[in-house]
Order: sequence, then C-alpha cells, then structure tokens
Amino acid sequence: MDIQGFVYTTSVVGSFPRPRWLKDAFGKVKSGEMKAEQYDEFLDDAVKLTIREQELAGIDVITDGEQRRVSFVSFVGQTIPGFQLVHINEINPDAVRMMKEQKAPITYWRAVAAGTIKDAPMAVRELEFARSVTEKPVKVTLPSPYLVMWEAWDEKFSKPFYRQPEDLATDYVKIVRKEIVRLRDAGAAFVQLDEPMLGDLVEAGEEPDRYRKFIGLIHGQKYRGFKDELSLGRDLMNEAVKGISGVRIGMHMDRWPVKGSPNWGIGYERLLPDVMDIKVKQYVLEYASKGSGDPARFIEQMPSDREIGLGVVDVTDSKVESPKRIADRARRAGKHLDPERIWLNPDCGFAPGMFRKFERRTAFEKLRSMAEAAEILRSK
Repeated sequence: MDIQGFVYTTSVVGSFPRPRWLKDAFGKVKSGEMKAEQYDEFLDDAVKLTIREQELAGIDVITDGEQRRVSFVSFVGQTIPGFQLVHINEINPDAVRMMKEQKAPITYWRAVAAGTIKDAPMAVRELEFARSVTEKPVKVTLPSPYLVMWEAWDEKFSKPFYRQPEDLATDYVKIVRKEIVRLRDAGAAFVQLDEPMLGDLVEAGEEPDRYRKFIGLIHGQKYRGFKDELSLGRDLMNEAVKGISGVRIGMHMDRWPVKGSPNWGIGYERLLPDVMDIKVKQYVLEYASKGSGDPARFIEQMPSDREIGLGVVDVTDSKVESPKRIADRARRAGKHLDPERIWLNPDCGFAPGMFRKFERRTAFEKLRSMAEAAEILRSK
C-alpha cells in the first residue's frame, strides 16, 4: 500500500497481547525447562499470528505486536550489550507494593544499565521477519533516549559506568540513531520512538508525576523540574532523529490519567511550545481514554508538515467501541486538519509488557471496529 495520499490511515501503536502459550514458554525458557531454539519457534509463530490478525482486522500499517519483547522498553536489555534484564523485586523487594501505592503501573522486567552500553542491532531482525510474512507496510517501535534514561539508569547498577543519567542518554542517542538508519535501509515504513515519560509530564509541575516519583524511589534518579525535564526530552529526541531522511519517524506520547490528578482533562498542549520543536513527522497521541483532553488544542498548534496519530480506541477499557463512535472521535480532529494528515490508532499498545492482561479477542475486535470507522470516514 502506498501510504502517500491515503486518508485516515489505520495503524497500531506497537504491542498486541501475547498468546497464553507464549507467556508460558517465556517462563520455561527463563527456568531452563525450554531451549532457546524452541522458544524462537514459539516467537515466530506468535508474530505470524499477530500479523495475520491485524491483516484480518483491516489495519493499513502494522507491527509485529512486539511479541519478541519482554516489554516495550526493557527489550533493550535483550539486545544491547551493557544493559541487564532484571526483575523489579531484585531492584527493590518492596517495589510492587510501592507501585500500587503510587498508582504507577510499570513493567516488572526492567532493563538497567549495568555496564557501558555498546551498539548492536535492536529491531532489524524483527522487521525482516515481519516483512517476510506480510505485504503490508511495517512500523517498528524503539524506546526513546529520554525514556531509556529514566527507566534504565539505576544508582546502584549504573553509577559506576554513568555518573549521571544524562551520560547514559548521550550514549544511547548514538545507538538509536544507527538503528533508525538500519531500519530505514531494511525497509521499515515507519519508525516510532516511544516517549511515555515526556507525555507523563502533563501531570507534573513543581513536583514530579507519579511515574517519576516511583522510579525515583526505586532507581535513585532525581526530578529536574518541569521546564528542565521538558527541554531535556526535546533535545534528546532531536539528537536522535537529526538529519535522518527516507523514512517516516513518529513519536508516541501516552498518559494514563487517573481521577484526582491535578491536570485531569488537560492534554498535550501543556507541553507546548517545546513539543512542536521536536523534528518528527508524526505525533502519536492518546485521546480516547477519559481525562486525556481535547485534541483540537494540540492540533491547532501543529506545523503544516506534521501528522497526528490520533488515539481513538481506549486500551484500558474492555468495551469495544462501535465504528460510529470511533468515526465521531476522528471527526473532531478532521475539523482542524486535512484527513491525509490524520492516522487512526489505539491510544497505546494493548500489552506494553508481556504480562499485561488484555484479551486478544477484544484487542482484535477493537482494531476491526477502528478499520470499519476509517471506511466510514473515507466514504464521506
């Protein structure tokens, strides 16, 4: 499919729920009951199944569902030398309890920098396999430098190698730049840099948002203040993408607001103007979940060469939205933006961590409903 000139292109943010048998196999390979070669077969089968489901649902630009990844960010611990994959209880035995107290659900398997990180392909094999089993354009997701800095720098594990978190981010920028180029050359249609930590700043101020507060408690990183965090995230993203052409690059920001948050109902416009200075083609944003704000407030400020990946499907609710309801959500953006610049996608990945509970059949039905909504919009 030629993406150029298409209206209301449908895509996904990244992850799709793993089959139960894949989760079981992961436990077996970690315990030594299953050989890595056999586990690789399970992974290949899970990717084929996930791609086929997206094709059946009618999605235009697909991913491999991140089936090979322990989580959307921790997979750097599976691929890049210098990172170590550890369970959150190994970092802090009280971490799960603290997470619940802070209402900050994060992935249990953590990639921490436990050495000097070195360049290695992260997702090229994922892309090559996905392209071998589909004719659809393929999107590949990568953790952003700012996200990795917050998630992977740990005072105990990392400080001997990276005195400051920013030092880790600087090294990772070099690696992710090389990976974007490798993915472009391998035929990726879209490279998406995941940046939830930047989106979560919507809820921050003089005090950190709940995610940074929790990560600070377990990893020892200090909050720099709203303006400094925003500037740092912007600058790191721009360093990662500077001068790279020939592939569509997007940035995904999510925020899962909870009632009682100080900025409930306020959207990403709170991050302006800094976010508009980030040199990506597409902003992939969450707008279907309650409290996420009005997309018009962000869209009206967008430069004319940018696109929006509009979140129109709620990944926190098991109720499947009707095509009409999804189309109505998209029309709100269509009042302010050319439909060629509007992509439709779920708010976030359905399973950013391997063990997040979300029914596959529900995810499939939501994607099919979204594709039907796109057809309604295109017909008019």
